Amino acid sequence: MLSLQQAQKLMELLRDYSTFNTIVKILLLTGMRSGECLGLRWNSVDFDNKTIFIDKTLSYADNQWFLSTPKTVRSTRTIAIDDNAIDILKKHREEQNKQKEIVGAAWQHPELVFTSCTGHWYDRSLLNAQFRRFVKKNKEGLKLDHNLTIHGLRHTNAALLLYAGEDIENISAHLGHASSDITSRVYAHMYAEVKVRMAKTVSSALFG
Repeated sequence: MLSLQQAQKLMELLRDYSTFNTIVKILLLTGMRSGECLGLRWNSVDFDNKTIFIDKTLSYADNQWFLSTPKTVRSTRTIAIDDNAIDILKKHREEQNKQKEIVGAAWQHPELVFTSCTGHWYDRSLLNAQFRRFVKKNKEGLKLDHNLTIHGLRHTNAALLLYAGEDIENISAHLGHASSDITSRVYAHMYAEVKVRMAKTVSSALFG
């Protein structure tokens, strides 16, 4: 998990366009699971209403990748995205369309937001390997004292929401947890810190 300063540094390191950079930025901005992000289809992205509908996840079984439904009811959800995320996705769509023209009819998955450069699945094993190399290369710049995984971006998104004062139930729905109890348990250490800070905020307001 990253601090706010580390997350800001990460976004700076990802400023140049690439499919990998776009995936990482979207994961950090949305808190999606990596499988949900890699299974995202363009018709699930509503630029006008600034939402993403999550109802698929990229899965692997019997030596093949495929789209499946999320494992819990609450994992199927609609999340809001802001103008920054929209700009990132629109830029990616432009670049993807250029690549589609080059590859032509061999492009296998035109419905998917994220694919390989030839239109195949952008699988999680590739993403995880790329992210490990990226973290190793930028560990000093990010001032990391721990190993950061792709799933750590989801934890970072949740932490930033908690520290911003968002309600635990809203965060749970945003993340697609089966219940808010799960969210409370996973982020109990952070939630306790937030509650202490909230108490100090009220006291400071009342007593100066």
